[in-house]
Amino acid sequence: MQEAKDTTGKAANHPPTQTSAVVLANEKSGSFAKNKEQLEKTLDFLRQHGWNVELEYTNSSDDARHVAREAVSQKMDVVIAVGGDGTINSIIQELAGSETALGLIPTGTFNVWATETGIPMDIVGAGDVLVNGKVRRVDLGYVYNRYYLLMAGIGFGGTVTYAVKKRSLKRLGILGYLITGIRLGLGFESFHTTLDIDGHRKRTHALQIVVGNTQLYGSLLRFTWKAKSDDGLLDLCVVRSPKKLERIVVMLDFLLQRRERRKWVTYTTCKTVEVRTRKPVNFQVDGEPLGHTPATFSVVPGALKVIVPQETPEDLFSKP
Repeated sequence: MQEAKDTTGKAANHPPTQTSAVVLANEKSGSFAKNKEQLEKTLDFLRQHGWNVELEYTNSSDDARHVAREAVSQKMDVVIAVGGDGTINSIIQELAGSETALGLIPTGTFNVWATETGIPMDIVGAGDVLVNGKVRRVDLGYVYNRYYLLMAGIGFGGTVTYAVKKRSLKRLGILGYLITGIRLGLGFESFHTTLDIDGHRKRTHALQIVVGNTQLYGSLLRFTWKAKSDDGLLDLCVVRSPKKLERIVVMLDFLLQRRERRKWVTYTTCKTVEVRTRKPVNFQVDGEPLGHTPATFSVVPGALKVIVPQETPEDLFSKP
């Protein structure tokens, strides 16, 4: 993407005014019908600012990937996702390693990426970020031949995600995950795991493992609270296995972001980690079920261009 110039001729740190973009929206989703009028106004707003914008309707993640792939091949500047973190995850499979940036109009269940970066949850505000925001490069995680932007959750979190999808409880949003988490919490069996962290082996007993590129987990928790999205590293948080009645205390420590949460975890950074378990353990990436152990997670530095607000949380980025 070519940088815009300000009135002094210096490069401006925001998307160029002559921007080619495609907007991906699922017209069959409930959020699309509710937000259609505002979305059309936002597209007009972009065009008024010199954007050449096309609206493409998608019905599946495969559709979204196909359109994103075409956008990359045509060297378009931006692909704008209308949706949540699952939609983003589909699109970045094609944007990774390209010069086409990811833009976002958040209408999903959790909208973790929007929350992390300060993108407004209203369509008008998100449109303003597209025009007046800035372009950054961020890292991506990689596992099972798939990229992820936010985090991977192995163990308890992965099992909850599988159960929510199986019982079609995602429509309930956060409530669906909380109900499932409470139902499974005391009965979930912790697991023995062997971790090869940048070539160093560690064995432990875990309830949950999070391999994070960013900080938030499901909009509520911060397992990888030190993570930077552009430092070329993944943050690894291993929640050790407490007694079953202590699990409520552990959850509260993380929900309330208490310093006491540190006593429950082993925390480090790495470029790659291989996770092996005695029995297969489910894991999810960016809130979507993906597979089970064994699995190797690695970082792909600077793989994705993103449009974010001019003012973003300082602790999410390591570079100016």
